[in-house]
Amino acid sequence: MVAVVAPSPENRLECGVICSKKYSLLAVVRNRARRLMWESFRMLKPGLSPCRILLIPRRKMQKYSRMEATAELAGILAELQVLAKQDIHSPQE
Repeated sequence: MVAVVAPSPENRLECGVICSKKYSLLAVVRNRARRLMWESFRMLKPGLSPCRILLIPRRKMQKYSRMEATAELAGILAELQVLAKQDIHSPQE
């Protein structure tokens, strides 16, 4: 998966997903990749800082489960310093 990040002029979080026929000629496969990326983004949304994010799947995503896709996206966004580092051991307030 590839993520492109840009600052948001309105200071809000925006996300877009691109999945063309180069990924797969089958619409079912492309739609599954889109759903995986949207769900991964939705799960990580509370910890993200305001910015614009563009997500592009790669072919190896065809074998991913939702948890694997979310973990990969979290790693990418943490590397791009968009995902806030959260302490897993602290209690939820």
